[in-house]
Order: sequence, then structure tokens, then C-alpha cells
Amino acid sequence: MGRAIQDNVQRIIKAKGWTLYRLSKESGVSLTALYSLGKKKFGPTADILVKLADALGVTVDELVR
Repeated sequence: MGRAIQDNVQRIIKAKGWTLYRLSKESGVSLTALYSLGKKKFGPTADILVKLADALGVTVDELVR
């Protein structure tokens, strides 16, 4: 699941013209956490998913599918 979330985040920030640094600032999620999205077997915590979805203007469902 972590890899799918990482791929979705990358796709969305690319479409917005953002960088991981900007996403970090907009969401309040550390760069370290963003870089490790795809490395965790079960993906990020629910709290991080909500922060990312809010910053990106998408639903959590869009991030995990």
C-alpha cells in the first residue's frame, strides 16, 4: 500500500507543479516522512494521510487507490 500512496502523491504534486518540499510546508508533514512513504509496508498513518489529502485538495481515498 505504501508504494501506491507514494505513486499517487507524486502524480498529484507533479500535476500541481509542486515539490515534496512545498507539500511538506503546506501539509505540516516532515520531508523525512514524505520520502519514506513508499518504504513502509503498510503506508503512512491515518493522521499523515489526512494532512496530505487536505494540503493537496483531494480525498484520502484518492491517495490510497
